[in-house]
Amino acid sequence: MTGPPVSRNGSEASSNGRTADFGSAYEGSNPSASASNASKPANLRAEVRPLGRPGHVVLVGLGTVQPRLVAAAAEGLRELEVAARTGPSLDQPQYAFNKDRRQYHATSILRRLSSLRQRDAPVVGILDVDLFLPDAPYVIGDADRDAGAAIFSLSRLSHAEPEVVRRRAQVETLHAAGHLLGLSHCTDFRCAMFFSRDAADADRKKAGLCASCRTALGLSPR
Repeated sequence: MTGPPVSRNGSEASSNGRTADFGSAYEGSNPSASASNASKPANLRAEVRPLGRPGHVVLVGLGTVQPRLVAAAAEGLRELEVAARTGPSLDQPQYAFNKDRRQYHATSILRRLSSLRQRDAPVVGILDVDLFLPDAPYVIGDADRDAGAAIFSLSRLSHAEPEVVRRRAQVETLHAAGHLLGLSHCTDFRCAMFFSRDAADADRKKAGLCASCRTALGLSPR
């Protein structure tokens, strides 16, 4: 699909390819969007131009995220019918730490992470530190389609049994990679592309895409 991105029902498709999962009352990369729009029908969402599916997606753990968790998160990419490759583990992104907020600047991390992009293969980073953007109290994740990089944090999703955390990591890996392939937020709370404000949102989602999102990517409905 072509044409300028549009914004509907708190879903966003910013002109520069940025997509973020905001906390509090923020939705998408438009901090003025409010939850009052949530009465619109499910699956009425922004359609970003679909991008060709890459041969693989690079997954990178940062800080104390363990390789076994990155490997488990990779299972979420099966839904996109792309393979996952593990990139080098990276140190805690101290360069992005804001001492006043005691959080890590998501955009700074995305810039560094984009350097690990392999040809046409996008990269998804998994962290366990609290992320922020200037207009939001916190973000669960952020993505830049133009740079081919996305990140999400388990900082607010890790207070649970290991199996629950693994499933959340799989769902959010699928969510992040979906953004890089051209999907915006979905309004079906069961779809992995629904935006996550907290762990409860992540737990309501399936480790899969709704029929509309699959169709938008050229995948057969299930």
